[in-house]
Amino acid sequence: MRVLIVSHAPLSPELGAAQIALSLAEALRARGHEALAWSPEPLPAAARWWSIWSWQRRRLEEHLAGSPPYDLVDCPAISISARVAASAPVVARSVQPDLRYFGVSFRSRLARLPAGAVRLPFESLLEARLAAAILAGWRRARAILCLGSHEARWMARHLPWTRGKLRRYVAAPSAAEQAALATVRSRRVPLDLAGTTRFLWIGRWVPQKGTAHLLKILAERAAARPEDTFTLAGCGPEAAHRAPSALLASGRLQILPAFPRGELPALLAAHDAGLFTSTVEGWALTLNEMLESGMPVYATEAGGVADLRPFFPRSLRPFPPPIGAATPEATLPDDPAASVYYETFTWDAIARRYEEEILLPFGRPRHAALEAP
Repeated sequence: MRVLIVSHAPLSPELGAAQIALSLAEALRARGHEALAWSPEPLPAAARWWSIWSWQRRRLEEHLAGSPPYDLVDCPAISISARVAASAPVVARSVQPDLRYFGVSFRSRLARLPAGAVRLPFESLLEARLAAAILAGWRRARAILCLGSHEARWMARHLPWTRGKLRRYVAAPSAAEQAALATVRSRRVPLDLAGTTRFLWIGRWVPQKGTAHLLKILAERAAARPEDTFTLAGCGPEAAHRAPSALLASGRLQILPAFPRGELPALLAAHDAGLFTSTVEGWALTLNEMLESGMPVYATEAGGVADLRPFFPRSLRPFPPPIGAATPEATLPDDPAASVYYETFTWDAIARRYEEEILLPFGRPRHAALEAP
């Protein structure tokens, strides 16, 4: 089938949402489909932060109008206009729980008052408009593809009218990255929390990532365990302004605002334990990556945690990490190759399930009929 996989983010594997779109399209092509990953980027200079969503939608409409027909269009719900829905069967595939993100950002703005008071009404009205567009997209979609069971359960509970449309998918690193992570795992030694622990946190510096809670726990642990060190990676420049200055000055806290994706295996190998603090999350491929590298991860209940826990019963642990010793037996990493993990968390497996649950039930091979003699 001819499938369009839309990513609002530019098509760079450095960006999580784009990485998922690129991986899904590649895996579908390997299964014999004509799958195209596409982005509306770059947007014109006229696009502003309040109008980006409408430009993304307009670009998608223009692409569909100027292309041969697709059997299925897979795109974010906010871009499913009436024109998009009329062009082909459309699936609303999620990469992040937008409505819940809006709630987190609204509460964060309230907590910062009176700073930002002038922008608060405008930003809140914009998010209300975006939410309305997302809801309309879900209504027009043939199916709603949630990223992980957390989001699927939230949708079923809070938006019961979507239940008949809900489907679920997961995410995974690429095959090459999984091979590199397996090498890191094979060289990892069991963690002894009684000794020095090098903690790693990876993510954007935004409220839904639990950054306030992260800083609180870092300060508490740094005071109780002066031998421990911490790295915040991929967080942009904002983290340096928020982090404890004493920890930065001592060298116990290192901040990597950005890093090339090719350096991820080395970054994981240089640390002993991962931290995952999100309050709301789409999936966070960093969970897969840290766990597949043999690293124990102390995680909040968000993103892919519930889906990954059955495969990593020892490695995936509650956040925050305990301050105290642990026996070596309790810290041996789980080996995903010893379970059925790779039967679910590879892009070939994800594409096969996508084919069975999305393409075959909802796709419509119109172009084949058009080309028939």
